[in-house]
Amino acid sequence: MIAEDMAQQAMLKILARVSTFDQSADPVAWSLTIVINEYRSYRRKLGNRETIQGEWTLAEPTDDDAPEAIAIRDNLRDAARAVMGQLRPQDLEVVVAAMYEGQRPPVAATAFRKRLQRALANSRAIWNKYYGDDRTG
Repeated sequence: MIAEDMAQQAMLKILARVSTFDQSADPVAWSLTIVINEYRSYRRKLGNRETIQGEWTLAEPTDDDAPEAIAIRDNLRDAARAVMGQLRPQDLEVVVAAMYEGQRPPVAATAFRKRLQRALANSRAIWNKYYGDDRTG
């Protein structure tokens, strides 16, 4: 349930900041950056306060139940799952390790960053194959 709440929060932030998006930038990388930052912020909040058992909830977004928000969230979630499902296992491994600050593969930091860069490039290619390139306007 926490993952769904964080995904909703990230989606709301993406929608709130879409007017600041640079059309020359990659929309997938921009969105993933917001998602990763949202997750890291949540982790820091958990680390900075004492948690009572059962107190693992995020603040409720204001427009979460709006039909439009639900449809957008569901479509984005399904699209992200489809793209992630098409990644090679080694690409998926580095993306998951980066997003969840999990155990990284046993490689040097520079090699990990390069693998992550390639994995994100592969995910962009898969995204563009199925959903097109939004940068063309």
